[in-house]
Amino acid sequence: MDGVFDQSASALFSLPPELRNEIWRYLLIHTSSPSPSSNAIDRKISYHPSSPGAGQPHIYANILRTCKQAYTEATPILYGENTFNAHPSLLATLPSFLLSTLPVRLVRPPVTHPRVARLIRKFSLHVRLDTDPRFSSAQAEESFNGVEELEIEVFQAMYGSCDFSVLGLFEGVRGVGRAVVRGSVGDGRYAGWLARSMMCPPGEKPLGFAADGLGGGREGRDVWRDGNR
Repeated sequence: MDGVFDQSASALFSLPPELRNEIWRYLLIHTSSPSPSSNAIDRKISYHPSSPGAGQPHIYANILRTCKQAYTEATPILYGENTFNAHPSLLATLPSFLLSTLPVRLVRPPVTHPRVARLIRKFSLHVRLDTDPRFSSAQAEESFNGVEELEIEVFQAMYGSCDFSVLGLFEGVRGVGRAVVRGSVGDGRYAGWLARSMMCPPGEKPLGFAADGLGGGREGRDVWRDGNR
């Protein structure tokens, strides 16, 4: 990376920047099947390049090592346009490259360099409802305010054993371009409301869940109050 070579004779770098960016996207963006969720609400149109092999990762990150110009141009695409798995407690501080969520969640080793971690704009997070959360609402807001995409996959060991209190930690998140809350979400009303809330502009306070005409509160039993019996 330290060596500087003249790229003026390169056929690749003689192409227009817009065309080179399409090449970087083809090499560096991993596409996965969209979430089958009615709670996904889009405000932005994302780029989804076609995959040469359905479901097969085709990330060629070594292209970043070929020269400084390739690194400079392609790094924001690799980190900014792929989806990363947020850490269960550190959230956006220690994300991992997400290969798939279904049928199992597959990830690469975590990103440890803050400089490139700051480029990440799309996150997926696996949240358990029936265990103590390992992060605060302030951490959730700091990590996810203004991101391009946030998908929260909700899980509980026994259906109906607890309420959605853990998801309340995300009620202060704002400015998300595309929000999805899916999984063990009951009838989906609170999940849909939460997704809409997270996509509200910064500083806007939407109607509360009860005031939004969706019900009297979050569904289910409170496992911490009632016991998991």
